[in-house]
Formats: sequence, C-alpha cells, structure tokens
Amino acid sequence: MKLFDEMPYLENETLVLHEMSLNDANALKEFASDPAVYWYLPTFLYEQKYEDPEEVIRRMRKECFETKESILLGVYLKKDPDRLIGIGEIYAYDEKKNKASIGCRLARAYWHKGIAFQVVTLLKEYLDQTIGIRTITGHIMSCNIGSAKVTEKAGFLKQYEGLWEDWGRESPVLVDKYVYKNLDHPK
Repeated sequence: MKLFDEMPYLENETLVLHEMSLNDANALKEFASDPAVYWYLPTFLYEQKYEDPEEVIRRMRKECFETKESILLGVYLKKDPDRLIGIGEIYAYDEKKNKASIGCRLARAYWHKGIAFQVVTLLKEYLDQTIGIRTITGHIMSCNIGSAKVTEKAGFLKQYEGLWEDWGRESPVLVDKYVYKNLDHPK
C-alpha cells in the first residue's frame, strides 16, 4: 500500500487515530485556540487556516489528503471515543526519497500522560510497517524539551541540531531534526 491510498485508522490499547468528523468541531476549536498548545508549533497548521472549525473539518480531506499534502488524524481515547483530544499529522511526504515527517498536538488536559508518545509511535509504526517508509522525521523547536524526550523515547535520533526554519513567525525559529530510519526498507 502507498501513502494516501486510504485514510489511516490506527489504534492501540488506549488510543484510536482516525479521520475527524463535524462532531469534533467544538473540541477542535477549544484546543486549536489555546496558545499554550501552539506555543512550540508553526503558525500555519491546517486546523488554524479557517476560523470556523466545521469549515476546517469539511475541507480537510479535500485540501490535505486528496492533494497528498498531509494526513490529519483525530486522536481519541478508547474509553471516550467521541472526544477529540488532539491531532496526529503525516506531512512532507517525498515518494522518491521514501521519507515523511510526523507531528502531534494535544489538548492541554492530555499533556504528561504518555499520549504523545503513543501517537508518535502509532504514526511511526504505520509509516514504517504498513507503508514501508524508510526515513521518518520530526522537527521540534530546540527549546521544546518535552517533545524531544517523547520523540527520542519513540526511537528517533537527533540528527540535526540548531537549524533555522521558517515556521510563519516574525523570524525563523531554532529547530532540531529527529530522524527514524529503517535501513531494511529499500531506498
């Protein structure tokens, strides 16, 4: 299977990641408007493109998935499957280089509970084992120690430190690039 052949449905014992629905609009608006959630993230994330969260959800498949720009998956606890608690993202897919990047953002109430690690692991395993992506990257602001620890715990190594990247702010931000490589996959 190739990336973008179908919308992923990922799960483990605790979480489910799948396409969002209009029922998620209120929860999306709640965490997407929390400055603490987006402090360490680029300013141009899709869920902040439109003011109306229902508009975001209505357009997400067509503008992200169908254009093969990114895959945005809602994050849900199995014990509360109707409550969106975050977003897991696959982006920057390069078929020729057999690589993609991943990201995660969670509502503040779900920080420091091991959920981010589970999201990163689910995304990594999907790309590695199901799709056969050889190189998976994560770009993390150098000052975001929590996300760096999560990413390292999930098997990524810091390959580049102190890169300046344009994240849509007044000036570029200092970023570390974490890489997971499976050398068993063909280039």
